[in-house]
Amino acid sequence: MSLVNFPWPGGERRSIPALWLRDNCPCESCRVASTNEHRMLISSVPIDLEPVATTQVGDTVIVDWGDHVSRYSADWMAMIATQVARAHPMPRSWRAGFEPSRVDMAELDDRAATVAFLERFVTDGAAIITNTPTEPGSLVDIIRRWAPTLEVPFALVHDVFVDPAGYNIAHTAEALPPHNDMASRKHPPSGQVLHMLVNDADGGDSIIVDGFAVLAQLDEADLAVLSDVAVGFRQFSDTVETWATEPLVRRRSDGSFVSLRYSNQLLQPLDPANPTTASWYEAYHRLSTAMNDRANQTDFRLDGGDFLMLDAHRVLHGRAEFSPGTGQRHLQDVYFDSDDLRNELARLIGVER
Repeated sequence: MSLVNFPWPGGERRSIPALWLRDNCPCESCRVASTNEHRMLISSVPIDLEPVATTQVGDTVIVDWGDHVSRYSADWMAMIATQVARAHPMPRSWRAGFEPSRVDMAELDDRAATVAFLERFVTDGAAIITNTPTEPGSLVDIIRRWAPTLEVPFALVHDVFVDPAGYNIAHTAEALPPHNDMASRKHPPSGQVLHMLVNDADGGDSIIVDGFAVLAQLDEADLAVLSDVAVGFRQFSDTVETWATEPLVRRRSDGSFVSLRYSNQLLQPLDPANPTTASWYEAYHRLSTAMNDRANQTDFRLDGGDFLMLDAHRVLHGRAEFSPGTGQRHLQDVYFDSDDLRNELARLIGVER
């Protein structure tokens, strides 16, 4: 592929692929000016494209492609440098002793306080809003300040209280090991709100785990099998069936973690005759041991009006056993896409700048 010696912000010159340069031509015949969307199709030029001539006039580089002329200004180059460096705040790992950030609901009327709160959520994967309304369903309007809600087949808003007719273990008073919700869907929601309406029962402290910090404790052999072997998860009710067969771990090409899918409750049997099952179970055993190690867990009590937000592909949640005879405990949850919240944070930061 042809390379073009091209000036870059900061005074250096870089060897830029000709196809990249042609694809990013900023003229109005190649891009939609009002939205900055591509109009030009890269397949409309040859794969071995080379410029006919390259000249510089002032702070603008002019490239003649033979059938088209592109003009790249210094302002355009600065914008591109900013775009290619764009990234969300980096996650910050944590273990036992971590305290989720808390902010009073009234403070979030201030944009700067909102930005600070959302930044903590993005870096930690968990954050709490206190003194929120406790009317059933009020969690929907709160999270919709920053992200649309996602409805799953069971309900938009899920009520969690002791219910003998409930379709999962959350409707009992039993302890719940750390898990992500909706592991039985190919694409589980990546964000979750746990909104405590009333909590007068003894016990039932909330438990959260940084799943990425746990995965970092496993060796490469375990991570490889957990990333490669697809396993089944199922959750159902009288009217709903959900089933997904997916690996527990998703990683990028550089090895960094994208998501962890973990639900002891919903896991379905693997084929015992499959030669990968033994090695998978050894890796799963080590993952489960780390997941349920108190050194990797942090716990706290959610009181009425506490609104816990989770980056659900990273942070797992559970609870201790509670005593339903000692008082009422009613929690509601709803799902959202964490990407929407991250992008709302980016928009708010951009507005401030």
